[in-house]
Amino acid sequence: MARKHPVITIDGPAGAGKSTAARMLAERLSYTLIPTGAMYRALALSVMRSGVPVREGAELRAHLAPLSITVAAGRVYLDGEDVTEPIRSREVAQVTSDVTTLPSVRAKVTPLQRRPAAEGGVVLEGRDTGTVVCPDAEVKFFLTASLEARAQRRQAELAAAGTPVALDAITSELATRDRQDETRELAPLRRPEGAIELDTSGLTVDQVVERLLAAIEHHKSAPAPAARWSRFYAAMRILAVAVMRLMFRLEALGSENVPERGPVLMVANHSSLLDPPLIGGASDRQLTYLAKAELFEIPLFSRLIRALNARPVRREGADPSALRTARRVLEEGGALLVFPEGTRGEEGDIRPAKPGAGLLAVSSGAAVVPVYVRGSGRAWPKGRRFPRSAKVTVTFGKPLRFEAERGADRKAQYEIASREMMDAISRLRDGMIAGTGQGRPESVRVVGRSGK
Repeated sequence: MARKHPVITIDGPAGAGKSTAARMLAERLSYTLIPTGAMYRALALSVMRSGVPVREGAELRAHLAPLSITVAAGRVYLDGEDVTEPIRSREVAQVTSDVTTLPSVRAKVTPLQRRPAAEGGVVLEGRDTGTVVCPDAEVKFFLTASLEARAQRRQAELAAAGTPVALDAITSELATRDRQDETRELAPLRRPEGAIELDTSGLTVDQVVERLLAAIEHHKSAPAPAARWSRFYAAMRILAVAVMRLMFRLEALGSENVPERGPVLMVANHSSLLDPPLIGGASDRQLTYLAKAELFEIPLFSRLIRALNARPVRREGADPSALRTARRVLEEGGALLVFPEGTRGEEGDIRPAKPGAGLLAVSSGAAVVPVYVRGSGRAWPKGRRFPRSAKVTVTFGKPLRFEAERGADRKAQYEIASREMMDAISRLRDGMIAGTGQGRPESVRVVGRSGK
């Protein structure tokens, strides 16, 4: 569903003029400003004061858990203290370069940035606002400038703050920061897909803001761009839907509940090999699937499912590679389909979920859409060599949101999210049974417990 007011992201390297332009743009539009870089600086200041080593580990995670970082009226608050001025120092900037490469820091701050942006009417500025924080933003900008121009601006800022620094030293620091930001493994600095690039080297801040406003006005009057699909995926989907409608009388219910853009985690029951293509055919989003690794050992079939956005996952134990792939899909604003139960069950069974889906939901902040597939277990049950004709209905429920609770046990949060997903799927199943109008009620059973 479209937002009443757009989300606007402004990314770019240090010294490109993002902060001032974003503040002035937010004032002109009467939008809320979310300075993501300042939030990371506040966290870096907290780490400096505490003496906690700037490295991934239990000590850093324990320090981060209770921290409160908020932004109000252009001011940044760390545990209630206004730190807007202290975080502008060179020392804080240098530590910020290091802490932003740490996964636990990203996991802490990204949800704090997404939460106020969800409803729109915000301007976010930083280095990954259009790629990671809000990949579904309606308007994205990428501001850049020559290294010389950026160094001169930074020198002027420091001088105004009473900290004169030689231009050569600042130039060297910015060049180092650029290399770190562009080459780091986690959320590297890059131009977001679809972003408008603007070189601010020879422009005043007023000129920059005027150009940003002009681009936003153009966006408001332009038709919304269609989502980009893989040609092969789109072509195969057309063919598959035709076959599924003929053979399974495929029906989709609640498709309006699937967000048109932005990261979406679809979680579904699983009773047949047909479930992935059936859900893909019923959804208006191009999906990425996680499929058992054994399927990728079949040479020709492996090539086909990879081309259809399937990615391997090991069902026994943790699979860090699959988790990284899943996170990347969501970070880039894609739609990911997972089956929390892990393996196929019987038609109508709802079994307890494994914690992986809960981890993804909590850590990504993505919209979670519950899906119930009815009839696929009859169309192609386990043990049968070929599918048979049977009515199949795919129902999409209203999106859920799971946010990490500060100080709470992470494993417990993942388990709670996983249970709530299965509860939502159970409610979709129960609603279908109650309102089928197709003869006697379907007999179902719940295996284990999915409720709290």
